[in-house]
Amino acid sequence: MIRTTAGGTIRRGGAWRALRPLLLERSTASWLAERGSLTRRLRKECERFELVLLRQVCARPLPDEAALLRLRPGQRAWVREVLLVADGRPVVYAHSVARAPSLRTAWRPLSRLGARSMGDALFEQREVQRGPIRVRHLRPGERLHRAASLAATRAPEALPALWARRSPFIHAAQALWITEVFLPPIAALGARRGGARAEAP
Repeated sequence: MIRTTAGGTIRRGGAWRALRPLLLERSTASWLAERGSLTRRLRKECERFELVLLRQVCARPLPDEAALLRLRPGQRAWVREVLLVADGRPVVYAHSVARAPSLRTAWRPLSRLGARSMGDALFEQREVQRGPIRVRHLRPGERLHRAASLAATRAPEALPALWARRSPFIHAAQALWITEVFLPPIAALGARRGGARAEAP
């Protein structure tokens, strides 16, 4: 069970919600609250790490992402999707978006990432600031859930409800939004550390 320290419960489903200090009990809570590089932590938690680039294109973002980027209806954004694989098992589906013009200015280095880790690039730049983390429980049938399930299993309805988190990275007043969906095998990696309290602002 995932609880706030005040004794409340983070509701499953619904809108994105602010991340509170979480109590981890064989869950994905410590991953949701991770403020450092997720890629770096995964490398430490497994023997073999792999990043699979699914696509990196200009495309229509999700409706709520378009609102975050202040795009007009139908306007395209830069979209990057990757699958993070630990010891041969997909553990995270990551979906990132930014305004397309920012790939020629503030986020220009990201246009040349290819199959390299975005986390490595972001956390190496001191001028990049990370905003608050928000979380959500994705139900089967939701667009992000379908995309994550399809990427991990090639079957859009194969997985149960999944925890996801979203946060902005800001550089030169330009926002890059990263959404990470945690797949079931991530719990086994987190269990190696045992139950622990993880806090985030």
